Amino acid sequence: MRRGVRGTLAVGTALLVVPGCTSGGGAGGPAVPAASPTATATAEATISAAQPVTDEVPRPVTCGPGEAHMTEPTPTPPGPDDVVAGPVIWRGLKAMATGDPASFGYQDADGGHYKVGVGVQAGTTVTVMIGPEARGRAGLKYGQAWGYRPVEGVRFAACPDGDTWFVGGFFVKGRRCVPLDVTADGSRPVRVVVSLFAGRCPS
Repeated sequence: MRRGVRGTLAVGTALLVVPGCTSGGGAGGPAVPAASPTATATAEATISAAQPVTDEVPRPVTCGPGEAHMTEPTPTPPGPDDVVAGPVIWRGLKAMATGDPASFGYQDADGGHYKVGVGVQAGTTVTVMIGPEARGRAGLKYGQAWGYRPVEGVRFAACPDGDTWFVGGFFVKGRRCVPLDVTADGSRPVRVVVSLFAGRCPS
C-alpha cells in the first residue's frame, strides 16, 4: 500500500481513522492506529492554524500533496459491518449503530467527532452530501487542508492506480440517523442512511 504525501504525519497522529482496521480489528483494509481524544484535538488545533478561512461545498479532497490518503491496489472485499454506496465504502460504519461513542472518537461542546476513513474506487470522482434534513446537526470531517472541520459535502477524487482511503470521519449532535447522498461521476445520486449510535435506522 502506498501512502500519499503527508500520509505518514496524518496516520501518526491518527486524526480520524478506519474503525475495525486497527491492530486486532481484523476487518481488513488499511490499518491505522487509534489516538486519544487529547492527541486528536491537539493535532486538529495545530492544522487549523493554516487552514482556509471559508469552505467550498462540496469540499474538494483529492489524491495529491497535502491530503492524508493511502492507496490499496488490491481491494479488500466488503465485510458485514461495512457501508457501501456505489464506488464508496466506509469500513466498520455499521458497528457505530449500537457501539460506544467513546470507542470511535470524542465529544466536545459542539457535539461528537467520530473517526472512520472512507474508501473510493480507483480513478473515481464522487460527491458525498449530508441529506438536507440533517444539515446543521451532522457533517463530514474530511480534508486535511481544512483541519477536518465539519462540512455539508465532500467531493472525493481517488488516485488512478488504486482504491484510495482518505482519513476523516463524521460530526454529529447527539445520536442520529444521518442520510448521505452519494453521486459518482455525474450518475444519479444513491442515498444511504447511516446510524451514528442511534440503533436501527429506516432505510
